[in-house]
Amino acid sequence: MDTPSFKQFACVVSKEGDFNAAAFQELLASWLQPLKLECSQPFLVGWYNQIRAETADGTQRIDAPESAVAFAILSVPGYLDMVVEHYARERPKDAFVDTATNAILQRLRDLIPAELDAEIINTDVGPPYYHVQSIGSVCGGDQHIEAKDLRGKSEDCDAWEEDLSDRLEETRDPKMWGTQPEMRRKIFGVNVHPVWGGWYAYRGLVVLRKGLQASLPKPEPLRFLGDGDARRILAEYNLRHQLCRWRDLSEFHPPECRYRPEEFFFFTETSPEKRRQYLEMRASLAPAATSPYPTAANTQK
Repeated sequence: MDTPSFKQFACVVSKEGDFNAAAFQELLASWLQPLKLECSQPFLVGWYNQIRAETADGTQRIDAPESAVAFAILSVPGYLDMVVEHYARERPKDAFVDTATNAILQRLRDLIPAELDAEIINTDVGPPYYHVQSIGSVCGGDQHIEAKDLRGKSEDCDAWEEDLSDRLEETRDPKMWGTQPEMRRKIFGVNVHPVWGGWYAYRGLVVLRKGLQASLPKPEPLRFLGDGDARRILAEYNLRHQLCRWRDLSEFHPPECRYRPEEFFFFTETSPEKRRQYLEMRASLAPAATSPYPTAANTQK
């Protein structure tokens, strides 16, 4: 499919005002694909707000009609190339990933017709702030793993949880974690994707305030991990998060579904100066960077 145009996005709303969520998703996915981004299945604002009410006292709600359709946007392996291209064009002083994401989201805002009253948010930069793990769960995009979900399945599972908590209490520095045993023993949950494992990141949220579809079918929660891999992922995530072994779904995780080595080092690097130096070196090797899409004025045809 060619790059979707403003006119194609406008066609997802009929003359009678009916909104076609499936057609919008197809266009959005096609537009995002060259940018190493994907979109979730459509979900309703009400589904997300219900989870927040049940699990977090209603915090971080989306302020939109309950039947408004929304989509999550996530980056996949290869997104670093988009960050490099943006850096080569714009030379931002800091926030290199977020400025690249913001530029992409702005182009998307220019494409979506005004009658859908779209709110498009970089979920790494607030306010407003939204809970991406809840979003991933309600849209059927990934599986959330918690140690408590493995309890009672076997004696091995119960013993594993106690052993992991013991190891965490022994290794977590009280200067960082405090002295309370509950915090030092806590096993944090994590979301994993059925294709990418943990080698992806939520970057944006698209809320169509006037794109209403109350009859949208709600997906069942994903359950694709076996107990053994779930235990391994939780252990690696909590004990050795920085090594990113938890991101592999199994010992046979396809290499093409991981970050490239330089992506691993870039996205785990915390020094802005080192990130900038990498981007300078990459930009010096590339030809003059141009935007992967034409300007909004040229797409509204």
